[in-house]
Amino acid sequence: MGVLAGRVVVVTDPAAARAVAEGDAAVVIVSQDPDAAVVVSELEQDGRRVAHFTGDLAQTDDRAALGEMIAELFPPASDVELA
Repeated sequence: MGVLAGRVVVVTDPAAARAVAEGDAAVVIVSQDPDAAVVVSELEQDGRRVAHFTGDLAQTDDRAALGEMIAELFPPASDVELA
């Protein structure tokens, strides 16, 4: 098991998602960058747990929506890392 196994890590840089996934974490990419969808697809093909969120973290409603998405997709999401 990797050092991040059992954790959910939120990243804003799609390139960082690959490294985080190698640590066996579930990854949530928060980005409007078109490359994020490509990275998500590649990680899913590798059997990694990954999701893509396109909201704006400067907005309270979007942060709440991100939290709800994480709780729904990766329960129990009690150990979330923001990178």
